[in-house]
Amino acid sequence: MEINKITCADCIEFMKSMQDDSVDISITSPPYNIGSSIHHNKDMYLEYKDNLTEEEYTNFIIRVISEMLRVTKNYVFFNFQILSNNKKSYINILYRFRNNIKEFFIWAKPNPAPGVQQGLFANGFEIILCLSKWDFDGRTFKIHYTKQGTKSNTIIQKTNKDFVEGHFACFGKWLPRFFIECFIKEGDVVFDPFIGSGTTALSAKELNRRYIGCDICQDYVDIANKRLQQNTLFDIMQPLDVKQEGGN
Repeated sequence: MEINKITCADCIEFMKSMQDDSVDISITSPPYNIGSSIHHNKDMYLEYKDNLTEEEYTNFIIRVISEMLRVTKNYVFFNFQILSNNKKSYINILYRFRNNIKEFFIWAKPNPAPGVQQGLFANGFEIILCLSKWDFDGRTFKIHYTKQGTKSNTIIQKTNKDFVEGHFACFGKWLPRFFIECFIKEGDVVFDPFIGSGTTALSAKELNRRYIGCDICQDYVDIANKRLQQNTLFDIMQPLDVKQEGGN
């Protein structure tokens, strides 16, 4: 496993090969379990069934967050959008990780897409959980910024999502940049287990941070690597510690 590399792999299996505290922060946006709640002309995600039962989806996300907390030294930033197919799951997930939640960030969309069906509200926000492996101890959680400026937990979308040919759902680089600039210094490592078209890695590269990413779809990995090759990579390549067989 190398830093500044994106691997085609199942995210949970990939994380099982990583040592505890392998990366400085993690940033991701998982599949939303959209199922039949939205109508579009193509599948939202390749190589992934985005129509799980409530129990399947809940258990899947719990496993993902648990592994992300284990491999991350500091903070996990986990984006989700509450939809009809995942609402109960996220209520259960919030309760499950209630002692790990340090902050709620709001991704505010001034010009949200119309509701997917007539009579439904347009979804003008998404939630980004900030979690850590340390249990909440009753004290006020203070975010230690590495960038001076506003300390609002509301991130207002000022530009559209990035358009990337071949990938249906991409957020703009401004979103991972916010957390990268605020929470880690140059040379630190960012991890994204649902790397998709590589936006998190591209943001890290542009800010002189290192990255690790994986995605279950080889087509998306190819798209991400093509985007990253458009400019010179941050030239630090070194192996991460990998758990030895039988290790913890």
